[in-house]
Amino acid sequence: MAKDLMKTNLVTLPPSEPVSKAARLMKEHNIGSILIIDAGKLVGIFTERDLVRLVADGAPLDTSLGEVMTRDLVTVKPSDPAIRVICRMIERNVRHIPVVDDEGRPVGIISGRDVMRNLF
Repeated sequence: MAKDLMKTNLVTLPPSEPVSKAARLMKEHNIGSILIIDAGKLVGIFTERDLVRLVADGAPLDTSLGEVMTRDLVTVKPSDPAIRVICRMIERNVRHIPVVDDEGRPVGIISGRDVMRNLF
């Protein structure tokens, strides 16, 4: 189940924060994504891929996360089977999937690395 794969020590920021802050937190916590939260709800995700795209396009690092975060979210519920998590990651070509409750509040995140660790 998703709840068995997910990490619950979430690193989050509001959409008003700059990309530079997200990049710093990603480095400090050795993670590949930051969940973007507004009024307690998940509104986006900022990943390493988003950061690479931003740098490649020459955008300034003081750009707000709300301008560059991924909004088309792929999420799962804690009770979803692990195979559903894996299938969604493959189908949508993502490496991080937020786990949300019924109200859309994030309760965890699953990375491709988390899935791999649990396979062995």
